[in-house]
Amino acid sequence: MQELAEKLPQVLANFGIFGAMGKQYKGPLITEVEFELNKGSKFSAVEKSIKDIARELGVSGIRVAEIPNSTYISFELPNPEPQSVPFLPLSEQEEFTGSKYALPICVGVNMRGVPVMKDLSKMPHLLVAGTTGSGKSVGLNSFILSLIKKKTPQELKFVLIDPKRIEFSMYNNQAYMLRPVITDMSVASRCLAELGAEMNARYAKFEKDMVRNIGEYNEKHDVKMPYIVCVIDEFADIMLFDKTVEKQVQMLAQKSRASGIHLIIATQRPSVDVITGSVKANLPTRLSYKVASATDSMTILNTTGAETLLGRGDSLLLEENGTLTRILGAYVSNDDIISTITPYRCEIKEPEVSGAIVPSGNGGSVDVPQAEPKAEKQGKSMWARLADWWDRIGRRRQNQIINWIFVGLAWGIAQIKEWWLDSRDSSEVRQSVSRKNKKNK
Repeated sequence: MQELAEKLPQVLANFGIFGAMGKQYKGPLITEVEFELNKGSKFSAVEKSIKDIARELGVSGIRVAEIPNSTYISFELPNPEPQSVPFLPLSEQEEFTGSKYALPICVGVNMRGVPVMKDLSKMPHLLVAGTTGSGKSVGLNSFILSLIKKKTPQELKFVLIDPKRIEFSMYNNQAYMLRPVITDMSVASRCLAELGAEMNARYAKFEKDMVRNIGEYNEKHDVKMPYIVCVIDEFADIMLFDKTVEKQVQMLAQKSRASGIHLIIATQRPSVDVITGSVKANLPTRLSYKVASATDSMTILNTTGAETLLGRGDSLLLEENGTLTRILGAYVSNDDIISTITPYRCEIKEPEVSGAIVPSGNGGSVDVPQAEPKAEKQGKSMWARLADWWDRIGRRRQNQIINWIFVGLAWGIAQIKEWWLDSRDSSEVRQSVSRKNKKNK
């Protein structure tokens, strides 16, 4: 690594980039080398040449970034022997144990090895993306364990949605769970609607007590209102199953912050049909692990760079103020998860089928009906029920039906036209025969 750092100025000079070397910081994954460009040099010229610089150095995964409030730029060179950062020792450091955050999560360490702690309540939601094997699932587990280590089951509840059925299965039947881990997509869609109902019920209590958020409410009451964190492991699967999920997520992302309901949404396919403009606008804090292409990086971070990450927890954090930070996520083993959650084992049952009972802040509950009442359904006109069905099927299905209707109409018109022509020809033949018969008589 020392040889690479010494070779860097000569390689930069080959591309017409001149300046002075600065300090070096060796971290667990990369070594950060500071470099001060000569006056008049453009940082964009360095960015355009970064792939050629990496080729001449003989390494992959080099990243260049500007250092805020400094005249230096930094070259991030991968270490020949990368090291992982265990979660449990990191969670025992003063930066985490002494934090005063409402919902502290341990994101990992920066490239110099300094722990990075964030407050989920201030984000207020987190969007996570990354390919298979990039460390996305390990990162989600580290976020969940961070909250468990700092909050009691009375202060925090989880709603975990796991379409793959294997990522969150070990969290079943423990006191932090609001309900068992959700693996059925139809139940997932209904659960998001229940969270929206709970959010509205909480705001009704805030209005009655003349408070603005969950913190002020808990200061005035002995029975505390718990925070609710909803973690969705694969958002793309739910979006493909039910298009109305996007509206539910958008509503929660817009309004649920003050009520203490927060979202952590993860996907391994950060395309524009999954992470739509409305979702991105309401989730300004985003964490990207290694992605497949620069297009995916642009979708999740609004800039390139995530495609050059090294994997194994290497990530870029886009904070709510627009700052981009490179972070190495903490590694969590299955043994760490089991040892942390074992003391909180208990039996968690599925809510009643007739109505979803969502706990409210003062020990009561909010009843969200699972199906439309029969009397109300009968009271609706046929056109109202048809309009409801049309909204539920999604735009793609609507376009298919419209195409089928036009194709059917075109075929029907062609058949009618053919029948009319045949009828006209037959009528003319009959009239001709009739005239001929009269003439013969």
